[in-house]
Amino acid sequence: ATVGLSSAAGQQEAQFDVGGIKPFVTGRYIFEFGGSSAKSDSQKVVDFLKDKFTDATLSVPQLFDHALMKAATIQFDKPVAGKKKNKDNDSLISPNSLSVNNEEDGDKMDLDDIVKSMADLGLVTNVYPVRIVQRPTTSAVVATTDGIDTSKLFPHAQTQVDRVHSELKNTGKGISVGVIDSGVDYMHPALGGGFGEGFKVRYGRDLVGDNYDANNPASVPVPDDDPIDTCDTGASGHGTHVSGIVAGKSDNFTGVAPDATLGMWRVFGCTGSASDDVIMDAMLSAYDAGVDIISMSLGDVYGWPSGPSAVLAERITAKGVPVIIAAGNEGSSGAFTVSVPSVGHGAYSVASYDNNNNLMNAFEIEGSSESYGYAFGEPSPGKIPNGQIVAGDTNVGSSSDGCDKANIPSDVKGKLALVQRGSCTFDEKSGNLAAAGAVGVVVFNAEGQDVFTPSTPESKIPVVGISSEAGKILIEAIKKGDTSLKFADEQQVGPVSTGNTVSSFSSVGPSYELDFKPEIAGVGGNVYSTLPRKLGSWGIMSGTSMATPYVSGSVALYLNSLKGKKTTPAFILEQFQNYAFKAPTVNGEDNVDSPYRQGAGLVQVYDTIKETVHVSPGGISFNDTANLVKSHTLTITNNGHSIVSYQILNNVSVSVVPYADTKDYLFKEPASFGKDAASLKFNKKTIKISPGKSAKLKVSVIPPKSNPADHIMYGGYIQLKSQQKKNAKDITIPYIGIAGNQRELPIYGHETPYLTNSTDATYIFGPDDVYEYKRAGGTAPIFIFYLANPSKQIKAPLFDAETNKQLGYAFADIELSARSSSGNPGFALEWKGSYTSNVAGLNLPITKLASPGKYRIGFNALKWLGNPKSKKDWENWTSSVIEVK
Repeated sequence: ATVGLSSAAGQQEAQFDVGGIKPFVTGRYIFEFGGSSAKSDSQKVVDFLKDKFTDATLSVPQLFDHALMKAATIQFDKPVAGKKKNKDNDSLISPNSLSVNNEEDGDKMDLDDIVKSMADLGLVTNVYPVRIVQRPTTSAVVATTDGIDTSKLFPHAQTQVDRVHSELKNTGKGISVGVIDSGVDYMHPALGGGFGEGFKVRYGRDLVGDNYDANNPASVPVPDDDPIDTCDTGASGHGTHVSGIVAGKSDNFTGVAPDATLGMWRVFGCTGSASDDVIMDAMLSAYDAGVDIISMSLGDVYGWPSGPSAVLAERITAKGVPVIIAAGNEGSSGAFTVSVPSVGHGAYSVASYDNNNNLMNAFEIEGSSESYGYAFGEPSPGKIPNGQIVAGDTNVGSSSDGCDKANIPSDVKGKLALVQRGSCTFDEKSGNLAAAGAVGVVVFNAEGQDVFTPSTPESKIPVVGISSEAGKILIEAIKKGDTSLKFADEQQVGPVSTGNTVSSFSSVGPSYELDFKPEIAGVGGNVYSTLPRKLGSWGIMSGTSMATPYVSGSVALYLNSLKGKKTTPAFILEQFQNYAFKAPTVNGEDNVDSPYRQGAGLVQVYDTIKETVHVSPGGISFNDTANLVKSHTLTITNNGHSIVSYQILNNVSVSVVPYADTKDYLFKEPASFGKDAASLKFNKKTIKISPGKSAKLKVSVIPPKSNPADHIMYGGYIQLKSQQKKNAKDITIPYIGIAGNQRELPIYGHETPYLTNSTDATYIFGPDDVYEYKRAGGTAPIFIFYLANPSKQIKAPLFDAETNKQLGYAFADIELSARSSSGNPGFALEWKGSYTSNVAGLNLPITKLASPGKYRIGFNALKWLGNPKSKKDWENWTSSVIEVK
C-alpha cells in the first residue's frame, strides 16, 4: 500500500510504500564462503544458526559449489504461531521474531542483524539478502504483417549489420548466446522448431516452472530440463522476442546473428518475479554450458554496483565471457536510474536507440477521407476505443497539457482526450486524465515532429502518439464542434521521428559510485521480432530489453569475425565503443546527446569488425569535483598495416541537469539538458602511430564553471579525427563528470523523515509533540521517508528521552538504499516498540522490548560517497518523544 504526500503544483506527488524499503525475499540470504566446499561450509552455518534459533526451520534451497561462487542460499522459515510472554513486562512478542537460545526468555535474535554478524565467522566472506527482480514490464504489440515488407522494420542499416551480412557473409555461425529470460517458444519456425542438439536453441533449462513468483513466499521453483514458454494470454513472450532479436531466421525475418546458436535459461514464470539466487543459478549454468556470450534483459532500479548477481557478472566477464545486461527503462525518472546488475564492474550496460521505422496504425476523423498515423504507448493496457475526442487541457496546445489536474476539463469523462507532448511524463498525463474519467489519451508530438511511441509503463488507459501536424488538425476540428475518431486495425510501415536517437525510456547513468554507465547502445525502441505462437507469432516491443539482445547478436558477429582468435570482453566492448554512432538529442539538432544517456553510442558492427586501431579504455569518468580524477591516459594501438595519424579534439555533448532546484534537490523527471561543458587538455594535439605500435595520450579535465550547487553532469567525446585521405574512420572515447560535490547533497527529501501513525498517515507529529504508544492496542508509530539521493547506510539509534543515552537501534541498518522517484516511491517503517543491542559475550544482536518510558528515534543517513568514520558525512534526524505505555 502507498500513501501520498501533497506537494506544490508542478512537482511530483511523493508516494510512500508502507510495506517497507527492501524488495527482498523474506528470511532468505546468500552466504558466500571462503573455503573450498560450499556444501560443508553451508552445513556449518546451518548448524550454527540452528543453535541460535530454536523455533526456526532452516533450509538450503540453492547451493553454489562453483569455482566462481562458493555460496549457499539459506532460508529462514518462521513459525506461523507461537506468541510468547515477556516475563519482565508481560507484553506479547510478535511471532515475527525468532527465539534464541538465551537465558533471558524475553530477548529475541533480530534476523537481519544476526545474519550480518555471520561475517564475523571465519568461513563467511559475504552475506547478501536475496533481492526480488521484477519481470520486465514490456508488452508486445502483436503485428499483423500480411502484405507488408517486414524487412523495412529491421534496424540493421542503422547498425551496419546489413553490411556484415551481405559484404562479409558473417551471420554469427558457430557462436553461442546464452539468454536468461522468461523461456522461449523454440517451436516457432524462426527459432528452429526444436530444442537440443542440432537445433538453433541448443542449450538451457527451466529453473522455475510456470507458476513461480518470487513475490509470493509460498511459491517455490519447479525446475525441469525444458525451457519452452507455453504461457497463455496474459504473458508477454519476452524471452521469445529477445531470442528472435539475437538469432531469429526465416523467409521473412532476419535476426542480428541469424546463424548463431541459442541457449535459454528460464528464470521467470508465466507471471511474477524472479530472485537473485535463481538468476545466479542461471548465470552459472550458462557459463558451464560453454556459451560465448550471456545476454540478460532484466534488472532492478538500483545503482550500487554490488549485490551477488552483479558480483557474479564481474567474475564471469573476467573469465572471458561477455555478460551483456539491460541498463533499464527508467529514463522518465531522470538521472542515476541505471539498473543492477548492469552497473556491475565489467558487465556491459546497454542503452536503447529507437528504430527508424515502426508498424503504424491509422485513424480517421469521422466525416473526412484523410487518415493519419498513430503508435501505441509502450506498454499498452489495451486497444484505444473509437469515439469522441475533446481537449484534454483548458490550454490545449501547450507542453504542459495534462500535467495539472486543475486544468483538465470535466467533459473528458467517457471520451478521448487530446494533449500535447511535454513538461511531465506520459504516465502523469494519462494518470491525471484517467482520474478525470477519460477512456484514452491522444498525445501529439512537438512542433514539426512525426508519429512517436509514448513510454507508458504505469498507464491504466490506452495512450497513442501522433504527429504534431495531426494534432493541429484535431485542435481545429474540436474548435468547430463534436469530433469523433475511428482507429483502424490495419498496419503499415512508416518512419519514426525519433529514429536513430536515444529512446526516451532508456535509463540515465551513471552508477551511484559514478562509474561510466551505460556503456554502449543497441536498437531497442519499436523492435519487430518473434512472439510465442500462442501470442500471435510476431510483434513489436520496446525497451533496453530489446537493445540488449541486439548488442549480444552484434558481439556474436564480432566473435565470428575473429575466426577463433582470442580476445577479452573488455577489448570487445572498447572496440564497439571506439566506432559507435553518436546521436543528437533530437533529429535535426546541431548537438550531441549525453554519454549519460547513450554511453559511447549505437553499435556500428561493420566498422567495429574492420577497423584496426583500438583505444583503451573505451569510456572514462572524471568523477565529481570532490573526488576529481584530474587526468586519464589513453592507450592507442595500431593493429593495422599502415601508419595512422589523428588530430585530437574535444567534442562536447549536452550536459544533463539532474535536479529541479537547489533547495530540496529532487531529481527532475525526466532530466533536462544544458550547455555547460568541460575543457580538456591533451598532451598532444596530433598523434601518429606506426603499424604494430602503441601511443599514450594524456587527457586532463577542467570542469565547467557552472554553479557547483547545480551538480551539472557534463560529458562529451574525445575525438581522434583521422588525417588519412582514404577510408579511415574517426575514433571517439566518451567521458563524463559532475561539477559539484555529491557528498554535499541532502539524503532526505519531501520534508521527511517525519513521524505519523498507522491510522492517519496525514498527521505529522511536531518536535514538541508526544506520541503515546500503547503496545496493547491502538495505533503504531510510522516513520515516513523519501530519499532524494542514495545512501549506503541508514542507522536508527534509540535514545532514552530523559537522559539522551543511546540504548541500541530501533531498526536494523538500511544498507545500499536507492534514491526515490515517482516510479520508486519513498517508504514507511513501523516501530514495534523494540530495539536491538549486543549481548555481552556473544557479540550477537538481541532484540528487546522497550520498557514503559519516553524515547526518541534517530535516523542517521550516510551522505552520498561519504566516509562512515567522519561525523560530518552523516545527515541526522531525531524524532519527537514517543512514550511507550
